[in-house]
Amino acid sequence: MMWCFVSESPAVIREYRIPKNAPGQYLFEKVCDDLGIMEKDYFGLRFRGKKSELLWLNLRNPLRLQVKGKSPHRFSLQVKFFVSPQELQQPIARHIYYLTLKNRLLLGHYVVHDQEKLDLFALVAQAELGCIQHVIASQYHTVFPALIENKLSELEIAHRRLDANMTKSFAEIKFINKVSKLKGYGVEYFTAESFDKKDIVIGVCCTGLQVLSKERQLKHNIKFEDISRVSYHQNQFTVHYYRPHDETDGEDVLAWLKYRLPTRRSAQALFRSFTESHTFFRCETVERVVRQQHSHIGFGSLLVLVKPDTQCGKIFRFDVSRTRRQVHDSAWRLLHPGDEQDIPQISGHSESFETDSHFTSGTMRSTHSQEIMLSRQPSRRNGAHIQTLKSHNEVKGDSSDDSTPENTLKSKVCIN
Repeated sequence: MMWCFVSESPAVIREYRIPKNAPGQYLFEKVCDDLGIMEKDYFGLRFRGKKSELLWLNLRNPLRLQVKGKSPHRFSLQVKFFVSPQELQQPIARHIYYLTLKNRLLLGHYVVHDQEKLDLFALVAQAELGCIQHVIASQYHTVFPALIENKLSELEIAHRRLDANMTKSFAEIKFINKVSKLKGYGVEYFTAESFDKKDIVIGVCCTGLQVLSKERQLKHNIKFEDISRVSYHQNQFTVHYYRPHDETDGEDVLAWLKYRLPTRRSAQALFRSFTESHTFFRCETVERVVRQQHSHIGFGSLLVLVKPDTQCGKIFRFDVSRTRRQVHDSAWRLLHPGDEQDIPQISGHSESFETDSHFTSGTMRSTHSQEIMLSRQPSRRNGAHIQTLKSHNEVKGDSSDDSTPENTLKSKVCIN
């Protein structure tokens, strides 16, 4: 048996005993059942890797293959896919959203000015402590341990400005709505380094990829519809995308960005986050090629050479099971039985995935690299067409171990 702790918040930790060979789904279902969560697909279990990487538990793979070290194994229940607050249908789903957003705010995930932060802190105080008439000053430190004394009086003033009759649940809703309008809402950040040794941050969100400076200044904002392919090899992550070229009127050129992440698992996590976010937010259904992507580890990596359909050591790359539209509609049917014709409409966009020819089988012998291509090409106004900038020396391909696209793409332009 595996001994696991799952934190819902710093103050609420749940204990579970899980069979050694059980998949991550087994633990996740127990947590969701205990909390009564029906909108499960918005959430996931997060944990720290061996080198302190923040990783999402893959619900399709055995727990023992993902977490190392001695028990107890520690996880936290967090929001994995951030949607519009209006799409949340369950109070418990909104509460977990609130807890995740509050934690991110306290960790400095969002760039907010002082007054905006005080207003958000006041809503947190209302949600957790209640009306200010029933709060003593020392209680604020239980919610905001790092709050300095000279900010305490300012927080009290901001708290006093709120409606005294505001309920705790409504304060949570107001907090979620305010945070959802901040830059960085729904963005999963990864620290990385450019090849000229500059620290950068890569963000994955519902619209695509963001590349930011260490100070969170936006350098590149690449939409899903402009991305041709993404890949990782060891600890390197590469994205190929189309962008307008200054020297060619109305024509797109193929550009690429390549970054180095702290560890291979970090690069793998970034690649997984991109693929699952694209599937969740941009596709009507989860494509078969995404569901079946897998590799083999241990003895299975040898056995697969002679027995391709072996289950020994098989691990799945992705665990996204439904899209944004499917999650919303499924929850509506569960919460409003017999009212299927009145399902509210949500805005969405559809695309599909296809893998490069050497991955069409969905089988890989290595967990160190992978590439996936987006089948949809970008659409530009005025009938513009795609042009590829050619380098002076075309790359003919080589026999190196680096299988990332820039070693095989003949025409490219590098953006630093």
